[in-house]
Amino acid sequence: MKLRFAAMMMAAVLILSSPAYAKFGEIGINTVYDSIKQGETDWFSRYISSQTFDVYLVWNNPSSSLTLTLYSPNGDVYGPFRDSSDGAVDGKIALTVENAEQGVWYFKVYGERVGGVQYYSLTVL
Repeated sequence: MKLRFAAMMMAAVLILSSPAYAKFGEIGINTVYDSIKQGETDWFSRYISSQTFDVYLVWNNPSSSLTLTLYSPNGDVYGPFRDSSDGAVDGKIALTVENAEQGVWYFKVYGERVGGVQYYSLTVL
């Protein structure tokens, strides 16, 4: 009984700590609504089949600072992008990725400067 419980706990730890089990599925979820605190990191993934896609991180509170980093299927890193990356400080990051490779992309949202809890949405189209 103890050995079985330990094995189940180890499996749960592996599942929860692996970015392969991110919150976006590989099929069709376009928007996720979540929250983040200071210093936290949230991971999401999405299967991309087109050569161009858009990414929107919206939290509408410019006093909080979130960053967004993208990881391509072959491991290229894009970012981190900040609120001011688009020239405006408005609690939004909007990106268009062109010449994207097909496969699973990973999206990392980081709570760089957050007082309390910051709610946000991440959309990949």
